[in-house]
Amino acid sequence: MPKSKLFFGMILTMLGLLISIRLALPYALHHYAEYRLNQIPDYQAQIGDIKLHLWRGSYTAENIELKKLNKNIPVPFFAAKAVDFQIEWRALLQGALVGQITITKPEINFVTDPRGQNEQLTIDQQWQQAVEALFPLNFNTITIHQGAIHYRSYAGEPPFDIYLQEVNAQVNNLRKIEKTDRRLSSSIKVTAKGMDDSPVKLEIALDPFASQPTFKLNASIENMTISTANDFLHHYTKLDIQQGYFSLYVETAAAKGKITGYAKPMIKDLRVIAPKEQTDPVKAIYKGAVQIMAKILENEEQGTVATKIKIHGDIQDPEVNIWSMIGNLLRHAFIQALLPQVDHNVKLQDIDLNR
Repeated sequence: MPKSKLFFGMILTMLGLLISIRLALPYALHHYAEYRLNQIPDYQAQIGDIKLHLWRGSYTAENIELKKLNKNIPVPFFAAKAVDFQIEWRALLQGALVGQITITKPEINFVTDPRGQNEQLTIDQQWQQAVEALFPLNFNTITIHQGAIHYRSYAGEPPFDIYLQEVNAQVNNLRKIEKTDRRLSSSIKVTAKGMDDSPVKLEIALDPFASQPTFKLNASIENMTISTANDFLHHYTKLDIQQGYFSLYVETAAAKGKITGYAKPMIKDLRVIAPKEQTDPVKAIYKGAVQIMAKILENEEQGTVATKIKIHGDIQDPEVNIWSMIGNLLRHAFIQALLPQVDHNVKLQDIDLNR
């Protein structure tokens, strides 16, 4: 056989082999990904499809579901339309080989049960090992598009579902690829909407390599219509809200096992429903007392009941100053109203390590 024909035959064979490998890879990845996710105890994973994108160094797992085994729960613990694993080319230009993950339309369902039977509230730490096994690189960037987080009870009295929707998040510089003089060089930014489209924001600056949690956190929920959570409130407090708006502002900092900061809850224009028929006089008195106390403690100018709860101490068991909370409640009502905002006055330097 002439050498030219032999060489041409070898090229065709190699080309055919490469095409075969390329066609087989998605099926192999699909099998491997489901196998790794199914190592998580008490959960079963399903992946609809795997799409490979060799030209950009990535692959996409579509229609993922992670369901609790041996439980009568109609929703998965985790589901997502797509999860994309990719080399982060921007970091590669800086000499670092790391990955990025993009999650499209994820949904997390926490389910509680008064009887403690059909619950899914936690997941084994092996989930992190399983995800890391699906892509050989450390993740430097995580992006979430149009997610949702639910807290549900199907067996409650009454059943309830409270949730955040349109959750968008960006986690940057987890591996400290971008050089900076700032101690807290990594960041997490989250925006979302409540059930009534009320805005929710979370911003965290952190040091992911610190031996103990080291971060600065700001968070807020603004003007959430309380009645949208009536089923949840009635389940735990037996209260039914006719009118009212809830806001919460949180600012904390943590380092070397200590934490400091505050939470500032505010309720505006609260009106508790007076039941038309109340067979339990204790419940009627309780609801009436809540309405009366809210009216007494309401700041007349702003129409809000609010306080500032100081948080400090060991991060594993922080202390809450009750007397300060009561003092701020009365101060807001009768002396000077608290501002409906994050105050931006908590710093890492504020932590008293000798406390």
